[in-house]
Amino acid sequence: MHNTLYIFLGCLQVLIVSCKGEPEAKSIEVSKDKETINLSGESLAKNHCASCHVFPKPELLDKKTWQLGVLPQMGHRMGIYEDMTRQSLIESNPGGQLVERQNIFPPKPILSIKQWNLIQKYYIDSAPDSLVIPNKKIQMGIKGLNVKVPEFHVSPPMVTAIKYNPELNEVYVADTKTEYSAINILDHNLKSVSTLALPSPISYLDCKSDTIIATLMGGFMPTDNPSGSVVKIFKRPGEKDYRGFMSILKNLQRPVHTTFTDLTGDHLEDIIVCEYGNHTGKLSLFIKHPNGEYSRKILSTDPGAAAVVIRDLNQDGRPDIVVLMSQGNERIDVHYNLGEGNFKVSTLLKFPSSYGSVSFSLVDWNLDGHEDIIYVNGDNADFSRFLKPYHGLRIYLNDGKNNFNEAFFQHQNGAYKAINHDFDNDGDQDIAMISFFPDLLRNPKEGFIYLENTSFGDSITCNLRTFEQASSGRWLIMEPTDFDQNGFPELLLGSFTGMAINGDPRGELAQQFAQKSPTIMLLDFD
Repeated sequence: MHNTLYIFLGCLQVLIVSCKGEPEAKSIEVSKDKETINLSGESLAKNHCASCHVFPKPELLDKKTWQLGVLPQMGHRMGIYEDMTRQSLIESNPGGQLVERQNIFPPKPILSIKQWNLIQKYYIDSAPDSLVIPNKKIQMGIKGLNVKVPEFHVSPPMVTAIKYNPELNEVYVADTKTEYSAINILDHNLKSVSTLALPSPISYLDCKSDTIIATLMGGFMPTDNPSGSVVKIFKRPGEKDYRGFMSILKNLQRPVHTTFTDLTGDHLEDIIVCEYGNHTGKLSLFIKHPNGEYSRKILSTDPGAAAVVIRDLNQDGRPDIVVLMSQGNERIDVHYNLGEGNFKVSTLLKFPSSYGSVSFSLVDWNLDGHEDIIYVNGDNADFSRFLKPYHGLRIYLNDGKNNFNEAFFQHQNGAYKAINHDFDNDGDQDIAMISFFPDLLRNPKEGFIYLENTSFGDSITCNLRTFEQASSGRWLIMEPTDFDQNGFPELLLGSFTGMAINGDPRGELAQQFAQKSPTIMLLDFD
């Protein structure tokens, strides 16, 4: 199981920037004339706001967030620019041309101002003043857990990707700054061996033998500009150091996840790239040919492709592509492999656009021979930055026909990643969860939660546990490793401290993390 920088991409716009003061809320008046008398804000909202994604119910956000954060952004998508000009939303580069081509921001309103005011009034009047966050009892202490904080340190820690190489028993840690990044190569004792500099932020790492494969976003801030790439870094014959460099793919829209696999049955490795983008994006398949060249097949033109898992989901002997889409129209799709490079897409799960989908995995949780879904949502850095009761982890069980039903939910503020394993060696699957947006002011220990499986029968139940040092970092990355080569995974956590903290307007707490957080932390379950 790989570890990836997933939706951190959607929140890059607030990196290393403290929160600005919020504008004053204003009341919305709606005139009663022939144009509006037979319309309701709810019906208009369902007509316009559910055309691109799951209908966003007012109760998903509080009044203040709707009025000051989300509704102005919704207005832009309807051609209404009350708080800024249309041109200021569009980049003056090829990315801006893509946005123009797809008419993301209409040059003219697609509805009247009176209709727009009805929609706004519906959301503001119907939304609650605040959302109730579930209480959860997290016990301190995890039996058999040994915590190691290595001497390796980067200041400030800004880890965006980690990849363990089981063949060489070493690990690659990507530390990303504004316009460049470094791959730190650590041995099995987590001591630095060498460092490689790259001229672009790294979103994902993979490896094959002694070759490192890096996915480069192209730029740190959200953009539609196709400046990302996938590169190979390798050792030249007879050399011990990584000095070889080769670009595999170029001109990608903020790629965040790359998968190599043979999808056409010709024994050549094809490449699936999640081009997350910003307002636009792609899910791209690059089919490899015998001459070594690739031809591109675009599977989706939606933004937000975050992660891919390859499985033969319909058990027809061909590998299928399961993808998490996490920007606006949040969902999990499967692209069924029809053979000869052809695919048929089907949506497995849909989520509201405020959910903040981040990561997922496929696992046969109930051991019935069918892949179930573990889904994590907790991105909390766009236009609704407050604690949400629906953030956390969900387990969806497969009925055997690839219909998925929710069987379990565990709340965790700002949940970001989950890894399942029988960590306590009692015969069932436990889950380790990290949060990049925990309640750092009141409940920082939820930055890492261990779900000890206590299920009996068909119901899924867990005890929640954590450890003392869990609150010392801001955990963006979690990667399974096996440094002691015993076949039982450790977990390597990576901290990213380059983001403002909600409720910390002066940046004092963020500064403390930047100065004191470990860069990585190893969790060894004995």
